[in-house]
Amino acid sequence: MKLLSWKSCLIITVCLLVLGGVALFRQKRAAVQPEAKRYPHEHLQTSALEPHAKLHTVEYKLPSGETLANVARQRYGHQNYYRVIKLYNHLGDEAQVAADDSLRLPDISVILAEEGLNKVAAQDMALILCSRAKYDTVVDQLWALRRQNNQLPEGVKRELLEAADDLQQATESLKQAKPGVSGAPAKLIRQLEQAMDGMKYLAEGQFDSYGYDIDMVQQRYALALTYAIIWARDGFK
Repeated sequence: MKLLSWKSCLIITVCLLVLGGVALFRQKRAAVQPEAKRYPHEHLQTSALEPHAKLHTVEYKLPSGETLANVARQRYGHQNYYRVIKLYNHLGDEAQVAADDSLRLPDISVILAEEGLNKVAAQDMALILCSRAKYDTVVDQLWALRRQNNQLPEGVKRELLEAADDLQQATESLKQAKPGVSGAPAKLIRQLEQAMDGMKYLAEGQFDSYGYDIDMVQQRYALALTYAIIWARDGFK
């Protein structure tokens, strides 16, 4: 076996020293990283849980040419809630909905209660809905700030962090064993955690030029609540 040249040994030694230095720096940085600030939960009244609703009705006849996505946008603030409408109304696909068919469109809080989620995770659902409402109260401001390239106001930043903290409390609780629950809702938790991370990035003023990250938080909420209903219908397994 050939012995390594002194140059090769020197290069290897330098590389190891650099890698060791980087690892040590990361360890020290992690050690001095301040703990993230926690926010006490501010519980919102039921009337404040749907701030983006432009359609205020429970029984709704679908006009000719109307899509579930557009109904979802008007009723729940984002088109991705069409999945919730489909599930709640037991629709296999949008093709089943004809003009003048009736849909039931109660508040999301009512849907979750009727699906039985309040029986096993009432506080968690309340945290999620409050968080969603807090985000919806500032989402228009976020879009405007992205276009104007303005600095994030302190009030908007705090609302984002409070909403993120509500989700952190909810996910921590959903991971714990509960009476009547045989399995944690992994898909629900994953969507909530991604929404939480997204709001934290936004609170730091990190916007992409198209606002994709702003919209994705709303999409995460819609998917999370869809998975919550599926979890309930699967017997909380």
